[in-house]
Amino acid sequence: MDDGSRQRRWWALLLAGSVLAAGCGGGEESEGGGMGPSAGVREKRSALWRDLVASREKPPDPQALKGPDEQGIGRPDHRRPEPSGSVKGYVSWVGDNELLIRDAQGKEQDVGVVPDTELRLNGKPVGLASMREGDSVEATYDDGPGGWVAREVVVRANSEPPPSPSDERGGAAVSP
Repeated sequence: MDDGSRQRRWWALLLAGSVLAAGCGGGEESEGGGMGPSAGVREKRSALWRDLVASREKPPDPQALKGPDEQGIGRPDHRRPEPSGSVKGYVSWVGDNELLIRDAQGKEQDVGVVPDTELRLNGKPVGLASMREGDSVEATYDDGPGGWVAREVVVRANSEPPPSPSDERGGAAVSP
């Protein structure tokens, strides 16, 4: 073996050893007192790997990010399907993102309100906070994972309170 190839081999081994030493933290002491890379070195290494992996990922197809309504899947006329049901009654309680509706039989049902829900009071678009206990309400809804989700809520403000459950059963209502 001639001196030129021996020298190249020596430089290659030196370079490989340097890379390995740098990759292992170069013998720095960690915060716990043991040998190994510090937290800062590990953080930088993690960020480097994360960026490297992210650069090799394919970006998602914009069409795949759209929901079925935006893609027009399953409906040739691109209209929304019919609601799951409807309920009529009185507003029993108004929450931040839900209504409690009491029907004519006195049964109460929670109906969730989402940003897509159309809310109208006396024919005018309003927010949920405009609705009051005792207002007459009619809501169409879809079945959601957590219960009913309102599609449209139409409220008519009442000047008289709704009948109390005791009135409907023939009992006397007690005034405070």
